[in-house]
Parts: sequence; structure tokens; C-alpha cells
Amino acid sequence: MKKILFYLIVSSAFTFGQKNLKVDFDYARFMYDQNNAYLEIYYSFFQPELKVTQVDEKLKVGGKLLVQLLNTVSGELTLNKEFRFNNGVDTNNSSAVSKSLTGNIGFVVPVGEYKCFLFGSDLHDSTKIDSISFPLSITTLPEDRVSISDLELASSIQQSDDKNSIFYKNTYEVVPHPGIIYGASVPVIYFYAELYNLDNNIGSEFLQIEQILVNSNGKNVYKKKKLVPRKTSTMVEVGAINAIKFASGSYTLAITVSDSVKNSAIYSAKKLFVYNPSVIDSSMYNVGDNKLLFSEFASMSDEELNYNYSIAKYIATSQEIKQWDKLSSEEGKQKYLFDFWRGRDQILDTPVNEYQRDYMRRVEYANEHYSNIQRKGWKTDRGRIFITYGEPSEIERYPNQVDTKPYETWVYHQLEGGVIFVFADLTGFSDYQLIHSTMRGELSDETWQRKINTN
Repeated sequence: MKKILFYLIVSSAFTFGQKNLKVDFDYARFMYDQNNAYLEIYYSFFQPELKVTQVDEKLKVGGKLLVQLLNTVSGELTLNKEFRFNNGVDTNNSSAVSKSLTGNIGFVVPVGEYKCFLFGSDLHDSTKIDSISFPLSITTLPEDRVSISDLELASSIQQSDDKNSIFYKNTYEVVPHPGIIYGASVPVIYFYAELYNLDNNIGSEFLQIEQILVNSNGKNVYKKKKLVPRKTSTMVEVGAINAIKFASGSYTLAITVSDSVKNSAIYSAKKLFVYNPSVIDSSMYNVGDNKLLFSEFASMSDEELNYNYSIAKYIATSQEIKQWDKLSSEEGKQKYLFDFWRGRDQILDTPVNEYQRDYMRRVEYANEHYSNIQRKGWKTDRGRIFITYGEPSEIERYPNQVDTKPYETWVYHQLEGGVIFVFADLTGFSDYQLIHSTMRGELSDETWQRKINTN
């Protein structure tokens, strides 16, 4: 296994490329043995954004997927694998061209705490990249009682005996839906889960299984119950819910399994989204723009709204700041933030606000790399500059100079013909403060070198 240094090099190359490619990712964990779990990664490339290339006199698009699992205890890469695919393109079939290219890959992963890094890129254009990272816990499921896997959300599930299909599992063909958005374009919420140890520690002869869909207000919008006999040790639970009738918003799908005699229950849950602009649910929200129902702001508390504004304030105009200062109600703040980000959405025909997504990814990166004992990364000077302007073209670091305090210079070639930002650790607590910049509107001090001189 390679040390963390390898990841840092690869991550830098991928994470800060031109993110003009939409790749959706999802995952689910299933039982394997006492020391390992089986991890499935689901991915979907948006085909119209992939570069069409002629290969052997045929038009094709291709994708590349890099999967890394970093053990957060040992600092080593447990998994580092790259996958490639080429897919033929029928330019005469517009519906085929506009589809996403979906797939899944699986791994046996030892028990442990990880950070998962997923990078998707265009096989024929290395500048087209998308990525995501998240913490991932791999644990073993108990063997002495009933247990359940993660839920896999799908766009289609049907019985099948085609074991050669990449989507085949336990007599079903399960086509994953890593976008997790349902509604007019994907009208049915399909889901798959596995139940284990049904014949262990038996209380009731039958188990009750419930399928529940809950909206962001905690209201059950769908509920189905059934009893299943405990005749086998394992079973598969699949289902389908018509999403056309549900209003836009976030939902939680849960599968519960209960034993009435033992008075015990387990569950597995998964968050998803519904986008139905033609369906209005006035009980969820009563603000003029019904598209607000689809946003995450509709269910935020006042504290959460204030936090989100503080992060967004870096790019707010003076007029927008004045407007916020006049707000006092949660409803007003929710609509403000919704309008704030919608006004910056550069691709209105997609359900995801790519501008907001990329901005929040920079916030996450700032928190991971620039936090110190005094403040979170997004509140630091380096965090603010990174969030506002993006990744620098160059970074020159001087952490151990004999005659100066630690400092670093960030260069942005694409801003105003080329600008610099100079940060220095003046206190010795790794709190790098902005002491000079050639960017208009930022702090400028031509004598900044005097501040870091230790002689």
C-alpha cells in the first residue's frame, strides 16, 4: 500500500482541474465476512459532456474512474484502482446520446475507518473532471441477530437470470441511480436491500417489514407493511414507489425490520430528492416561488441559515448584504439564500446548481486544509481567498526560512492579468494572515516584507 503522499499528488491533479463534467456517485455496503464488507460504488457520467472521438472508424465516448480508500488511522491507501470504459455513440439517436452512462464496481474492504475519494474524468479530454470525497466506515454486521445492508437506490429493478450483467445480483438486475433525484425524468423510486441472519435468535415466526418515505417536514408520504416468514437465513428486499405525485424536496427512504416478540427493530435509511415542478404542496412551504421547496434551505433552522449566509457573504454584493441585514424571519432568510444561489446558477436546465456545489466544495477544502486552533478554515484569510477565487495557479511556500517568519505566496495568472496574495504566520500558531495583495479591493502593503523579517 502506498502512503498518503501519493494521494495528495493525485488529488491535487484531479480536484482542481476544470470541473466541466457532471459525474454522479453513490455507494452501498453489504455483508461479506467477519473481517470484511463488500463495498459497491455506483457512478453515472453525463454523456453529452463527454468528448466524442473516432476510434477504429467508430464514434465513441469514454470515461475514467479512480477510486481511492485512505485508512484514516494508518494514513495508508487501502485501495487505489482506476477503471476505464469506451462506449459507442449513435449520433442519429438523440435520446441515446443524451443518456447518462451508468455502472457499478465492487470491492472487498477490510473493517476500518476510511476517507473515500472518487474521481471521474473524460477519457479523451483530461480537463473534464468531477470528484467527491467523504468519510466511510466499514464495519461487520452482527451475526447473532437480524441485520440489514445499506439501501441501493435504482432507476430500474427487474428479475433476471443474466449473471453476466454488471447489474445482476440475487436474481435481479438492479440498475443504480447515483443521481438520487426522482420525479418527471425518473418517475419511480426503486430500491434494493439485503437482510441477513433471519433464522438466528428467533422470537416471532414472522418478521414485519415496513417501507417508509418521509418528507423534509417529517411527514410520512408513503408507507407499506408486510409480514415475511423466517424460513431462510437471508433474503432480498426490493420495492418501487411512484414519485410523480410527490412535491419537490428532500425525502428519506427507510426500511425497518421488526420482531414483535423480541420487541426489537432495525432499519436502513437513505436520503433522496424529488423534483416535480408541476406538483405543489402548500403544507411544506408557503413562499411565492414553489421551486424553493426543492432546495435545502426550506428545512433549515435560523442558526443554519445564518451559518450558510456567513459562508456565502464572501461573494455577496453590497446590495445583497444590505438586504440580508434587514431580514429577521426564517422564511425571508430561506427565500434570500435560495434566490442568492439561483441567481448564480449558470446551467438552469439541470437540477443541481453546479456553481453552488463547487463553491461549497471549496469551503470543505478550506476547512480541511486551513483550519487552526483559533478558527475553522473557511474563516481564515487563506480560506476566504481560496473560496472566493478558487485554486491558485501557483503556491510558493517558505515555512523554515532563517531570517523570516513562515509565509507563502499565491499566484493567480487568470485574475486581472496576474495577481499575488502573500500570507504570513505572524503569531507562530499556523494562522496565516493576508499581509499583501496586488488584487484590486484586497489588502495592499508594499512594505510587507518588513512584517516577516526576523532580523
